[in-house]
Amino acid sequence: MRYEIKYAVDILDEAAIHASIIMHPASFSKAYEDRQINNIYLDTPQFHCFHQNVEGHTRRQKMRLRWYGTSLFPTKKSVLEVKQKNAELGWKDSTDVNGVSMIDNDSMVSLLKERELLKSSLIPVLHNSYHRSYYISQDGYFRITIDSHQSFKVPFTNMDALPMMKYPIIVELKYNADKAELAKDITNYLPFRQTKNSKYTTGVELLYF
Repeated sequence: MRYEIKYAVDILDEAAIHASIIMHPASFSKAYEDRQINNIYLDTPQFHCFHQNVEGHTRRQKMRLRWYGTSLFPTKKSVLEVKQKNAELGWKDSTDVNGVSMIDNDSMVSLLKERELLKSSLIPVLHNSYHRSYYISQDGYFRITIDSHQSFKVPFTNMDALPMMKYPIIVELKYNADKAELAKDITNYLPFRQTKNSKYTTGVELLYF
C-alpha cells in the first residue's frame, strides 16, 4: 500500500513546476520517458463510485481501462485496473486485457465480460487523457508525477467537456506506507498546497452534473 499526495497547481506554469522538482533537495530525476495516458472509467448507471468519492467514503474503489500513446481507442495492450482506497492509503490490482481492439461501448463491455473481468452493472462513463512526466528521488523511495493537458469526454465519442478550458496541472507524490515518516522532508520543500483531486470526479461533474 502507498500514499498518494495530490496537488492541483494553477498558479505556476508547467516549466516552473518541473524546475521546482528538479531543484528539490531530494535530488529528483527523470524516472521514465514522458507519455500520454488514456483511461476509460467504468461505473454503474447511478454513478455509485462517483458518489462514494464525492461523499468522502473512507473505503472506496473505481475501475478503469488504461492504455498509453495517442490512440483514441483502447489498444491490445490495455490494462484493467481496480483502484482501492482506505482513507489516504491506496493500492491497485491490474490485469492485462490483451484483447482485440475496442471501438465502442458494446465491444469493450463484451470483451471484459467474456474475460470475466467486469461486473454486469458497470458501464463505460468517462474517457480522460493527459500527458505525464515521471520523477524519482535519489534514494528511490519517492516518486512524483506531473499530469498536464487534461481532456475529458464521453467514451467513444467526440463530446469533449469544455475543450478550451485550462485545467490545473496535477502533481502527485507517491511513497510506500513505511516511508511516511520520511515524507515530511519531501513535502516541506514542495512549493504547492495539498489538495483533494480526482480526475474521475472532475470529468463526471463536467459531463453529467
